Amino acid sequence: MDVFRRSLITLFDWFFQITIVLAQVLLVGMVLLIGTNVFMRYVLNSGITWAEEISLVMAVWFIFIAMPLGVRKNLHISIHLFRNPAAWLDKLLNRMKALSVILIGWVFLRYGLILVQFTSRSIMPATELPSSTLYLILPFSAILMLYEGVTDLIGFDTDRADRADNPPQTPAEDTIHA
Repeated sequence: MDVFRRSLITLFDWFFQITIVLAQVLLVGMVLLIGTNVFMRYVLNSGITWAEEISLVMAVWFIFIAMPLGVRKNLHISIHLFRNPAAWLDKLLNRMKALSVILIGWVFLRYGLILVQFTSRSIMPATELPSSTLYLILPFSAILMLYEGVTDLIGFDTDRADRADNPPQTPAEDTIHA
């Protein structure tokens, strides 16, 4: 079982590394494409006909790639109701958070697949790509979110970068001194 767990974590670490690179490429690509199109429109009085569609696809893909990365790195907005909650309450709240991530991931997966299937019958006007291209990232993003939610629920620490950079703090190091 331990070999399976390590293999699964290694596989998903690899997927997350790919998504980080893809997110960087998409962000740089969006900036370059939109900047070039603005320059061409206002300086050269001509534009790239497919730039808006491709920029939209890049933006949607970037957003849905960033969501599971945010879950993995715990970057999403959170509200701390208690300064130093009891251990059982902290555990309960973390499990509720993991369950909500699993629910959101399941909704993304279920309805993302339906959306991809439904939009595969139409094409985008400028590029003539299937409209499903815009939503193909949803199932992949959902799988990564489900993985992170399930591993958080059962208590696995999957983010190796955080373990290496930030060793666990003792309660004394974690408190704020006035």
